[in-house]
Amino acid sequence: MIGGGAAVVALAVAVGVVVADDAPDPIASPRGCGTGAHGTAAAANASKGAADFDGDGHPDLAFGSMGSVPGGSGGGSIEVAYGTGAGTGIGRCQYLTQDDAGIPGKNRDEAYFGTDVVARDLDGDGYTDLAASVFDWKPSVIIMWGSEDGLSRATRVPGTDVSHVAWDNDPILDEQLVGGDFDGDGHADLVFGLGSDKGLLKGPFGRDGTPAATGSVPAPRRPAPDTANANYVDLLAGDLDGDGADDLVSFHAADPDPEAPWARQRRPVSYLHGGRDGFTQPEGTRLPDAGTGAIGDVDHDGYGDLVLSPRGGDASRSGVTVVYGSEDGPGKRTTTIDRDTPGVPGAEPQDEDATFGSLDTGDVNGDGYADVVAGASRWDNAYGKPGPEQVLFLPGGPDGLTGKGARLWEGDDLGAHPGGDADFGASVALTDLDGDGRADLVVAAPGSDTVDGAAYLLPGTADGPSTEGVTRLSADTFDDTEGLGLLMGGGRIAH
Repeated sequence: MIGGGAAVVALAVAVGVVVADDAPDPIASPRGCGTGAHGTAAAANASKGAADFDGDGHPDLAFGSMGSVPGGSGGGSIEVAYGTGAGTGIGRCQYLTQDDAGIPGKNRDEAYFGTDVVARDLDGDGYTDLAASVFDWKPSVIIMWGSEDGLSRATRVPGTDVSHVAWDNDPILDEQLVGGDFDGDGHADLVFGLGSDKGLLKGPFGRDGTPAATGSVPAPRRPAPDTANANYVDLLAGDLDGDGADDLVSFHAADPDPEAPWARQRRPVSYLHGGRDGFTQPEGTRLPDAGTGAIGDVDHDGYGDLVLSPRGGDASRSGVTVVYGSEDGPGKRTTTIDRDTPGVPGAEPQDEDATFGSLDTGDVNGDGYADVVAGASRWDNAYGKPGPEQVLFLPGGPDGLTGKGARLWEGDDLGAHPGGDADFGASVALTDLDGDGRADLVVAAPGSDTVDGAAYLLPGTADGPSTEGVTRLSADTFDDTEGLGLLMGGGRIAH
């Protein structure tokens, strides 16, 4: 037997066969969380459509963070929280940076690894995977593959292209990453490269990161003849016409005026219709200016509705506008809810820079209608002053959003750093963490170099999110490196 083994080795060397294990390095395994996590007890069931990186039936979360890492100011990191099904409790944690031996690249300044994070089963193996944007030398996408052990290995998607929009004033733009099924074939796709001939990355993806195919993503039309340039600031996906293929909505900052309040800045919104034959731009669709948005069926008519944070002109700073979906797409019917709407608590903010900068949809009260949460922090505002940081909850219903049953929280209500310095509400998400049929509310408060970041998980109830049994995740829950501004959740929350 010994002689036979030696002969096999000799033959392998002779023909150049590599017999050593040259598989990619594994990602650092999930581990027990720090002392910052706690939760309540509840029954556990798998939640349809929720991220589940380890396939245990309990939904998971991934926080994209734009802060510093060892060896890189603004290098970016991802904090992964593995659910247990016990209320909003968290069982295991994972802290991922590019210095992890299993993740392509190395920590460096302003790579912003994980600013955009997308949770989808990209290879069709039944485990949710995590795609993340990164800007190390050029914009690209890294996929971390789900497995029985959680996110375990990673690869860079080869050949990604940058965006090409003739009326944008930045040659590579501020690249955005979004996931969906844009051709309606049942496989998860990614979009990364607006106006690129290969900006659509079609699933299923191979384990080397190669998409099954690529497709073009048209550049949006110039918003108006007098628009000289516009930065590309956000990207959103969802099915707005009920045809089974996700559509694409892009947000732009047109002709920014440094003297104008944030709420008065022009923010054109463009719409691309997805389908089997690729993206098209319907001639008659016109959407109101907005800073960001989310998609959910708030009136339960079978069509996704576009929920926007309006900008420009006379738009209310505390407003949420719904552009209802239909067989012909969005735009025929709109509703705006603000602090003057009966049932909506709180007063219109006096500060013109106090606007909703994050939105999400999900069924919090279990009635079958998508509800809306909107976060107003000072995170993405270059000229705002510290002030109230709030999250507004708006229930959906047969008539869509009406203001009835609305609720409002400030950071102080959950113990966030006082004085408006925590950026409470910079990112919000709705996902059913315990499988009870009600989406739970996730609110990120990224903090700063001097204020520790945190995230708050509020259980969903028949009356909306509850402040009873809240789980608080601190930055130290994931990483205890001293002297770093982690900015946990300053990017997106994948769920």
